[in-house]
Amino acid sequence: MKRSRDPLNRSLHWHVDCRIEAELPEDNIVGTRFLINVAFTAVALIAFLFTGWLGYVNLSLRRQINDWEQRINDNRAEVGDIQHMQREYATEAAKIDQAYALIRPQIYVSEFFKNIGRTRPDQMIIDLIDWNDAGIVVRGSLAEKPERATRILSDYVEQVKSDRKIGPLFRDIGLADLSRGSGGESLRFEIIFRLKVPRT
Repeated sequence: MKRSRDPLNRSLHWHVDCRIEAELPEDNIVGTRFLINVAFTAVALIAFLFTGWLGYVNLSLRRQINDWEQRINDNRAEVGDIQHMQREYATEAAKIDQAYALIRPQIYVSEFFKNIGRTRPDQMIIDLIDWNDAGIVVRGSLAEKPERATRILSDYVEQVKSDRKIGPLFRDIGLADLSRGSGGESLRFEIIFRLKVPRT
């Protein structure tokens, strides 16, 4: 409505306009108070929904915690049995490890044979490998003249001592017996591999 005209002035109408325009409600399509109320209602509704969601999450977590605590309490006896079995297994495993440490071989037969075959000179013939607690005795012959056979055997012993797969396993490696074979064209030999004293 237009508020610029004076209400006491005479108009074309037959009656006096007695309205107090300052106290009349606004005639806007959407009022300011309505917008303020809508805004505060929306904020309150969002806060209410958020609070409800937090309450739901909290309640759900409490139910899950109670459920898991109930499961833990139900399975406490089984867990105790499992822990007892684990302790028994650990004790038995320690006994097995201790027994293995006492009886484990210092050297494996197949590995020793493989390394001897790998390092053996072509002229060397191995007749016997004797194994006992003190060490290993390798007996055989060399189809060479005694002087050359002695040199080959000495070089072979030094080669075996310095070999990284054989040397570290033994305390000492040496020639023990040299004798001429029948006919003088071969040399019989004996090489002793003395084992290291096992650590306790």
